[in-house]
Amino acid sequence: MVWNSQGAGSREFLSALREIIRVNKPMIFALVETHMGGARAERIATVLSYGGHTRVDAQGFSGGIWVFWKPELITVNPIEQHNQYITMEITRIGEVPWYFTTVYASPDPSKRQDLIWRELENFAARNNKPWMLAGDFNETRFDWERSSSCSETSRRSNHFNQWVEHNQLLEIEFSCPSHTWARGNSAETRTSARLDRALCSTEWGLVFDKARVKHCCS
Repeated sequence: MVWNSQGAGSREFLSALREIIRVNKPMIFALVETHMGGARAERIATVLSYGGHTRVDAQGFSGGIWVFWKPELITVNPIEQHNQYITMEITRIGEVPWYFTTVYASPDPSKRQDLIWRELENFAARNNKPWMLAGDFNETRFDWERSSSCSETSRRSNHFNQWVEHNQLLEIEFSCPSHTWARGNSAETRTSARLDRALCSTEWGLVFDKARVKHCCS
């Protein structure tokens, strides 16, 4: 489970997270865009009884990626940590080990291009296990993934698509709302987009051929 929390400091956030965990019972979950440092992450791990966790703390009030897991059910070995992603190896007894990258890409297009795309492409080049990436890529692939487009967003989408194809990644089929982010309270001011997604290598798709993504957002 990956939740783009847009801040993890409020009492309401912890209450909502508890309910999500109760209903979905994930063995591993990630929070992105936490806007906070590690003390809060450690408290969440204790309150929710998740014995394993790793994190990249927010820089000021920007970003932040926290990952939690139950070590009695799953083995997680963090491999690479970056302020825009964490890559780890996931292993369950009797199953094929695979790589999981949880992503919170910078809202700044130059930082996405210069850092996350290049670094993840380097990882893909030396990757020898099934690989899945999920989180907030802060980018869209197609026109229908945005409520409005311009020449700049189309150019960035083309670049993102080239990156996905170059690394031979597949889009994991999703259900529920097509847009995962929205801003504005009226029809005149509201904008929305599909910024959150899950991608995988062909090998991962073959191992987990029944995998689907469900967008749970308002």
